[in-house]
Parts: sequence; structure tokens; C-alpha cells
Amino acid sequence: MKTFISMLTLAVCCLFFNTAKAQGGYVLVDYMKVKPGMGDKYLECEKAWKTAIHQKRKQDGKILWWHLEQTMWPSGTSAEYDYLAVTYVPNWAAIGHLWDNWDAEQKALPADVKAIVDKTGQYRDIVKSEIWHDVDFAARPGFKEANYLVENFFLVPPGGWDDYVEMETRFVKPVHLKNIELGNRAGWELGRKVAPTGEDQPYNCSTVDLYDKWEDMDNDEGKTWETIYPGMSDAHIGHRINAARKHVRSEIRQVVYSTEK
Repeated sequence: MKTFISMLTLAVCCLFFNTAKAQGGYVLVDYMKVKPGMGDKYLECEKAWKTAIHQKRKQDGKILWWHLEQTMWPSGTSAEYDYLAVTYVPNWAAIGHLWDNWDAEQKALPADVKAIVDKTGQYRDIVKSEIWHDVDFAARPGFKEANYLVENFFLVPPGGWDDYVEMETRFVKPVHLKNIELGNRAGWELGRKVAPTGEDQPYNCSTVDLYDKWEDMDNDEGKTWETIYPGMSDAHIGHRINAARKHVRSEIRQVVYSTEK
């Protein structure tokens, strides 16, 4: 037990800088559906947004970082959305100031760049927008951005949030930390949706598994569970996890553009 605690403490210390990078901040997510045949045009617009606007916002301290995710599964014409534009900010107050001086920022764009940015709405529709609170985050030393990610959407029952957070951060997180240490994944994130809310919402929280390589998603993480909790049955693990939340769905995505790379 002392050995396990020492290993876990070391892992937490090594990951502290990366944890502090995002934990406690907020995440704005815009879900995009690209119009038929307009994928290349849309990506050209988002590339211009990244270079001319999001990078500038990061330099000015308005955002921590931004990236564009492409949904790989599910996909197709029946998929609700194809891309997610994700913006990380340090605190709630920063959300209210994101659009300060927006007109001036637009006027300052070079004419050719503004012409591209202004066409974005022709190529995609914003399906929905959400605000999330970044509850917990851990990543390998030197982490800047993932290449692939799996987001798992959950529904926590009324009154069950404390039990759910305890399950994720005290029971499951040590396994994530070990997998990061072993190189099985780049990081892990826990978020809570703060807007919109209500009984009609299909999910209210999610975890995001971050990967450097596609192949890493196929690593056998069951061995890590046995390392952290030797002798614990799969049935017990499953019951402990599933009792705290309902698994709504999972999505596999690729990071296309990012202010971090």
C-alpha cells in the first residue's frame, strides 16, 4: 500500500503543471454541421479563424487555447454534427468578455482573410452551443494537444453529483494516471455541462480520453486496473462505476486545427 501511495503521489506531482493548465476553467463548444460538398471550403474558413482570430485572442489572454475537432464516429449524413469548435477560457468572467472589441478586431483583419472568415456561415450551420466547467484534468508531462480523443457522455441522476465525482476522481482517476504514466494515453479530462441545463437534457457531464496516436486507443487498459486494484473483480468495478451514472454515448474525434500546434 505504501508503494502504491508513493507511486500515485509521484504521478500526481509530475502531472501537476498540466493539471493546473485547464482544471477549474470553462469550455465553450460549438457543434457544426457542414453543408453537403462544402467540407474543404469550411476547413479553409476555420484555418483562417485559427490564424487570424484565435491565435490573437490567446496572445491577448482572452482564451487559454482553441481547437477544432472532427467527429470520426458517428459520421455520415444522419450525424447530428461533423465538427466541434472548442474554446478554453480561464474563468467564468472571461466568457462575458470574449466579444469585447469584436468590431475592431474584424476591421483589423486583412481584406483577403476577412473575405474568407465572412463566408463561414455559407458552409456550415451551428447546431448547438454549450458551456462546460472543467472539473478535473491530467496529462503527460509536456502535453500541449491531443491528436485523437474519445468523449464519453453521461447522465448523473439528481442528487448524485458528489457520488459521481468521488467515483471518477478517487476510484477511476488513479487508473487514468497509471495509463498516462505507461504511455497508453496522453491525458484525461472530466467536465460538467453548465449550459444548457434542465430535465430535457440527455447528458450533463462527460469524460474525455486524450491520445497521441490512433493505435493507443486499442491498448489493453484492463491490465492497469489489475495493477491498481489487484484481485478486484470486473463485476465489482462495473457496478461501482455504473451505479454513479448512465452512459449515454461515446464519440471518437480527431483534432484538425489547434492554437497549440
